[in-house]
Amino acid sequence: MIYFAFCALFLILWAVFYAALPVMRHLVAILANLIARASVRWARVGHFKQRYGGYGPVVIILIAGALFTAWIGDSFVDVAEMVHAKSPRLQDLDTVAHAWAISKRSTGATTFFSTMSFVGGPPALMVLVVIVSVALIITHRYRWFLYLAVTAGGGSLLNMELKRFFARARPDLAEMLRLAHGYSFPSGHAMGSTVVFGALSYLAFRTATAWPWKSAVVALGTTLILAISLSRVYLGVHWISDVGAGIAAGTLWVAITTIAYETLRRLRLMRRVRVSAQ
Repeated sequence: MIYFAFCALFLILWAVFYAALPVMRHLVAILANLIARASVRWARVGHFKQRYGGYGPVVIILIAGALFTAWIGDSFVDVAEMVHAKSPRLQDLDTVAHAWAISKRSTGATTFFSTMSFVGGPPALMVLVVIVSVALIITHRYRWFLYLAVTAGGGSLLNMELKRFFARARPDLAEMLRLAHGYSFPSGHAMGSTVVFGALSYLAFRTATAWPWKSAVVALGTTLILAISLSRVYLGVHWISDVGAGIAAGTLWVAITTIAYETLRRLRLMRRVRVSAQ
């Protein structure tokens, strides 16, 4: 049953991401049409478009990225403040989710979530990053290698500092199906898998040529992140707020590095076009 749920979640996310492309294209077409009409009606707008129109995608990326990172960052701060203040409401939620996960344990579910926890553990993620990094170096994708190294390495350091700062205790050792050490908040598995699979999803998205494959890799990465994160609650080694904060912090970090990389990439392409035009 749990394997069917995993596949069903992947297919649902795939359908959602696949359907998102026509919507985004429609919105961009509407915006471009409005700008075109304004440039015809007002000379200043037309002059501005002619001179700075090439920066439009960069501006859109920066604005959308700023709004997204602000939202994710605010979500993490809200949970962090509740953890720091030992909010009774958050503790009740953690306790209920923890008890529910324990009550749903079965042999098949334990095997599945143990596998997911192994896939999202630091050793497995490190091996995956090293393998992809070697492949990128061999294929002379040095900028992609640098992006992956900064994203994965920086995310790991950030998680360690956050754990040390909040120093939250884990759930009761007697209820754990797997031994876990160190502090609980935020979940290292949740944050690490979000950072690594988020970065790899971006690189795979850039590599794929057709939208069905682009949406599929994003859906697969999201499904793996959710499965790995929930495995830590099922195994009794993290509270549900730990994994939620881990996903939020990981998303925030990978969004920052990806937006920075994408912005620099587009500026570099624009500079190259200008040089070739001269």
